[in-house]
Amino acid sequence: MKKTLLTVFSLLVTLVLAGKILNWILKFSPPINQTLNVAMFSLIGTAYLVMGYAWENRIQKLVITASGIFLIVMNFFGPHTLVDIAGILCLVTPLLLARFYKVKQEDSTS
Repeated sequence: MKKTLLTVFSLLVTLVLAGKILNWILKFSPPINQTLNVAMFSLIGTAYLVMGYAWENRIQKLVITASGIFLIVMNFFGPHTLVDIAGILCLVTPLLLARFYKVKQEDSTS
């Protein structure tokens, strides 16, 4: 089941990426471009929700999960500057947490 979900998720990400690249070449209409943006942010938000379960630290789990939820929910808000800024922060924060979080290494000699 896990492998099937990962395959479906990878296929959806590939389709959205291909659509975004084709948008540069073919200049899709605004409704199609908006649909691609909604799909992209929803997939990123879903990935952050799943990634939130992998962390052991409760605060990091909460921050990453909240970022994923906001990225999914922000698609239902209109285009506001505050929502856009919060969306950028929600995109970057989990990446920075994953980059700078030091995993505690257990000493294998004990």
